[in-house]
Amino acid sequence: MKKYIRNLSVFNKTVLFSTLIVVALGVISLAISYQVQKKMAKETLTQHVLIMADLWRESLSKQDVIAAVDSRNGTIPEKDELEKQFRKIYELHPSYLQGYIMTTEKFKSHGNKIIVTANKKIKQSLEPSMIYYGGEEFYKSFKQAEQEKKNIVTSTYKDEFGTWITVLSPIVNSSGKVVAILGVDIDASAIYIYQKRLIVSLVVAFTLLFTFIIVIQDWGLRRLMSPLGELIEGIQAVSQGEFDVKLTHEDDSELGNVHTRFNEMTERLQQLFHQVSVTKEHLNVETDLSHTKDGITKAIDELEVIMEKTRMQKELQRAEKMNAIGQLAASVAHEIRNPMTVVKGFLQLFQDNTKLSNTELSYIHLMINEMDRAEAIIHDYLSLAKPDVHQHRFINCLECITSLVDLLSSYALLTNNILIELDAKEEVYVRGSRNELNQVLLNIMKNGIEAMRAGGTLRVGLYKREGHVHIQIEDTGIGMTSEQVNRLGTAFYSLKEKGTGIGLMVSYQLVEQMNGRIEVESIPGKGSTFTLIFPSYD
Repeated sequence: MKKYIRNLSVFNKTVLFSTLIVVALGVISLAISYQVQKKMAKETLTQHVLIMADLWRESLSKQDVIAAVDSRNGTIPEKDELEKQFRKIYELHPSYLQGYIMTTEKFKSHGNKIIVTANKKIKQSLEPSMIYYGGEEFYKSFKQAEQEKKNIVTSTYKDEFGTWITVLSPIVNSSGKVVAILGVDIDASAIYIYQKRLIVSLVVAFTLLFTFIIVIQDWGLRRLMSPLGELIEGIQAVSQGEFDVKLTHEDDSELGNVHTRFNEMTERLQQLFHQVSVTKEHLNVETDLSHTKDGITKAIDELEVIMEKTRMQKELQRAEKMNAIGQLAASVAHEIRNPMTVVKGFLQLFQDNTKLSNTELSYIHLMINEMDRAEAIIHDYLSLAKPDVHQHRFINCLECITSLVDLLSSYALLTNNILIELDAKEEVYVRGSRNELNQVLLNIMKNGIEAMRAGGTLRVGLYKREGHVHIQIEDTGIGMTSEQVNRLGTAFYSLKEKGTGIGLMVSYQLVEQMNGRIEVESIPGKGSTFTLIFPSYD
């Protein structure tokens, strides 16, 4: 049942739940109306029987009643007179009313004797004793009327003669003692008859009302849901690649705004996929796509082909750039390196001359250092140009990192008062060239040390996670913006005053040759974290 309801359309769900709500409210209203009408009917009968009891009581002679009670048994003129009066009252009032006079004397704890009544059915049933044994409800009300000396109305009760509501009215003698009780009954079965008629009337009325409400509700919901149905049809059309769909419903409601936004979306989709087709033609991309595919799936496939084509073009451009840099590096090595070697040799000879002053020697020492720096730059260029001729072997990463940390600890402490912390305990292995891995780690660690101009801590960690080796180098330096991070590894981009960016570019290239990658996280003013990730070989 739940599955059936869940699979219904939005319109049918709305109709179903709104109908259930209407029916529930109708049933509640029907029950309330029934109870209210039932209570009113009972109150009406009760008031009627109270009026009749007062009327009968005023019609009877109190002296005749007292005399009839004193006579106990037998026939006396007063008793006959009372019965005549009762018969006259019966003739004047409906047949569902009956009256009698009972003594207050108890028979067998809860029975009372009827001394006067004109009801033949009671006489035939109770003669000759005329003792009436009422139920608990009757006896409780009888006792209350006797004690409180006022009219008491019973609730609805049943006895051998029918279903009744009774008014018990005490008759008091001159000394204030209750000598008899006048009982006036009204047939309460009329209430049940009335209730049945009431139920039938209410059911018929509410059925007609429900039918009218449901018809109006169905008509209103159909008008209300028609824009939503149009929207659903439009979405289905778009999902099949029909982007020229236009919804017609226009107003200032929420659905009207949704329709407007939907039309704007389809216009933009038309423009987007038109641009995809133009781009495809511009790139001269040939696609072997099935003609059975719908428009949007086909367009997405074309986008994937275009993206792959663009990626290949970027790779080609990168390869061309690397080739150009390689050619430049070869030219630099040929044209500059040999003259620089000669110049450096003569400077070293001058440095050994004892006749030079300290100032002259410091100048020569500075020139030699600059020549060394120029050679380092040329070496970086040559690293880009030379092919990878190394044989890849298994490398113990723990040994590499430990030796590099020992090598750089003194340099870092003396440079900017930087402490290097090592978190590496497990021996893990990667495949590649040990010298190239040392070159990459040394380059990144030196960059981290140089980024911490006011001192700090360089943390180096070695971990194994999900079949990969993670080498993490974290500094507390100046950090970088996201734009700067994205440009790392590109040619001639450096954040250092005298840097060329070639060192980091070579590092990225060497890591890629080892089937690894470099991930960088950085926050300006807080530091950077370089993570080298390689496949693990254990």
